[in-house]
Amino acid sequence: MMKKINQLKKSIQRLSEADAKKMLLLTLINEQSRDSMLQFLLQQAEERDPSKVQTVHIVFGHSPGGSLKAAFRNPDYAKSEEIIVVPGNFSVGPLKDVHTRDGIEARFQWLEQRYLIEDDGLMIGEREMKEAIDKIKNIPPHQDIIVWTCQNAHEQIGLRLVLAMLKQKTNDIYVLDTFQLFHELYTLPQLAEDHYPRSTGEVRAEDLCYFYEHFQSRPLKEALRHSLCKEGLNLLMDDYDCIHTWKYHELWGNNNEDREDDLIIACAKRLQEEQEEIHYQVAARLIGEVMGHMEELREVEWIDYRLRQLIQQGIFSYQGELKGILHYKVKLADATNYNPS
Repeated sequence: MMKKINQLKKSIQRLSEADAKKMLLLTLINEQSRDSMLQFLLQQAEERDPSKVQTVHIVFGHSPGGSLKAAFRNPDYAKSEEIIVVPGNFSVGPLKDVHTRDGIEARFQWLEQRYLIEDDGLMIGEREMKEAIDKIKNIPPHQDIIVWTCQNAHEQIGLRLVLAMLKQKTNDIYVLDTFQLFHELYTLPQLAEDHYPRSTGEVRAEDLCYFYEHFQSRPLKEALRHSLCKEGLNLLMDDYDCIHTWKYHELWGNNNEDREDDLIIACAKRLQEEQEEIHYQVAARLIGEVMGHMEELREVEWIDYRLRQLIQQGIFSYQGELKGILHYKVKLADATNYNPS
């Protein structure tokens, strides 16, 4: 019993703060998750032998990272596979020199000026990104590298940035595009038309495991690897574009922070039309509606920032305190005076 307790202590100490919080939330909302969580923690407590790691998986964001970890619960995978989770969302915010500590700090300073995140969330994200970048740079030459991506700006940028960081590496690099693989596995034209899945995080853990076991392709061809690496190097030198979208299988960058404002207003109008009597509603309800209708993959914090900007412009009125999406309510003031740029 004492041995198991010591193993759990050791495993918990290795958890990132973000992973620890997610596990606590799962435990609180689902008592049945306790046993699987204990099993996972005990597996993680076993000392990993670096020489036995065959493949390093790089994934962008805690949501797909958690799904991939769940997919690799098998003890054999726990020994042979390593997962590097790069936090955040690359579709917004500066990318210049984010392969360096100074560049990462500049990016998070930019986010800090816009985001309202409690409990030192940004500080934790900054530290986790620095750790992830260091791990990527130090991948041993004998390990295969798999980069998980999808058809969105965030993960496509991540792919290019990683290839730029790995420019001097001789490792075989594979790319698994979860949108393409999903529609090879399931013939669902309607979902493809609706651009589902928008992100790797929307794909079930079982499907990720199936993709890895059955759809692993050949390593990136040299020409394509060089081309994507070059795009990544250009992103690392760009000190202007902070807003990116993915259209026609290409990245498009600009500095127009208000590009989603029209959608926020349209969603608010639609919600108000559904009400018999117009009243204030919790900002989280509107933000959820916006997230559900967005073609691009953004963070909740970004939509919250834009909503607060629209409040400052007088497009929305609000009640409560602007310190979190559950702490204030909004309704359209007089949107007829709003002229989108």
